[in-house]
Amino acid sequence: MARSLDEELRERAARLTVAFDGEAWILGRPELGIFVAVPEPGAVFVTTLQETGSLDEATARAGEVAGEQVDGTDFVDGLTAAGLLDPPAAAGGTRGQLKWIEGVSSRSAARLFGPVAWSCYAAAAVVAVSLLLIRPDLRPSWEDAWFLPSPGLSAFGWLLIGIAFGALHEAWHWLAGRAIGVPAIFRVSYRGIYVVFETDLTQIVTLPRNRRHGVYLAGMAIDTVILAVALGLRLLDPPGVLDDLLAVLVLSQVVGIIWQWAALPLRSDSYALLANLLRCHNLYRTTWLTAKITLFRLTRAETAELSEMSARDRQVARWFVVPYVAGIAGMVWIFVTGVLPLVVSLGRWAMTQLGGSTIGSAGFWEALAVAVYIIVQVGLPPLLALRERRLRRAGALL
Repeated sequence: MARSLDEELRERAARLTVAFDGEAWILGRPELGIFVAVPEPGAVFVTTLQETGSLDEATARAGEVAGEQVDGTDFVDGLTAAGLLDPPAAAGGTRGQLKWIEGVSSRSAARLFGPVAWSCYAAAAVVAVSLLLIRPDLRPSWEDAWFLPSPGLSAFGWLLIGIAFGALHEAWHWLAGRAIGVPAIFRVSYRGIYVVFETDLTQIVTLPRNRRHGVYLAGMAIDTVILAVALGLRLLDPPGVLDDLLAVLVLSQVVGIIWQWAALPLRSDSYALLANLLRCHNLYRTTWLTAKITLFRLTRAETAELSEMSARDRQVARWFVVPYVAGIAGMVWIFVTGVLPLVVSLGRWAMTQLGGSTIGSAGFWEALAVAVYIIVQVGLPPLLALRERRLRRAGALL
């Protein structure tokens, strides 16, 4: 009986990956998207289980590394509670989501992220910044958003541009992950009040931190290339319609790049990059709890959760809370001064068109489509938030 239990435990432990993260060890189930940071004794415990399947031996070795007695049974219970010892069948749905990326080899993707490629991305950034500084006429304005004959057509043109280049941004994250052998999951999500595309690269935590930077920067890298190309084409004085299209493309890319750096509290690409550079594991949650304890009061469960955060995360969160709160204020300011006036003006135009157009006319359908667009833009983020909250409670989403 003891032998069969050891064999079962060894089989369950064999499903885990163990990787060193510089300050902690990461235990993971990549196919389930579950990763947990543990101290060295925890990693030794798991690797010993994988080698021998013996709970007693794993406990003894972990105790030697820790310098004190450890409770092996309690640690196994913790692994089980975290889902790290779940059977393979539970990962079936996640594996299905990875099939779409199998057509691109790591070797092919790596060509887009080698030294030559990054030199091109850097050159594009220099060109874009230089043109925006020395040519004021090329700088974007919110008026560029109305680049088609009517506000309704402009709104849908902006939507299509956002979808196309938002997908390209995320595709570059996916390709960067593929280049270093990290699979990804693509989904539609939200950031605060904004609908966004999202590439889940959770498995990147199994790689050394110095190999992750390019993946986090990849989306902004291709955004910079698109911006530089659009600005360069505008220098050629293209025809009016094409110039208007390039102007709105410049506006969308500039807003997108600025948003990535301003939206630290919304887990943007810049947040992921900084958290990685600062060697933090859960800076987002730690900073949120730090901000809350400063401005309000934590519940007993939240106080216990904060105390269990790593010392590094708590140390960084003490000052990271400043740009975190500033970022929230900045996002609210952008919404109030930019997004909301545009939505209100679109709404007024749609109501006027609906009231003055014959039912079934082109103007009527255009206005109705704009009204639906506004409703989706405002209503979809809360619906996505509720959906993701339900999935997290069900254990189907991190």
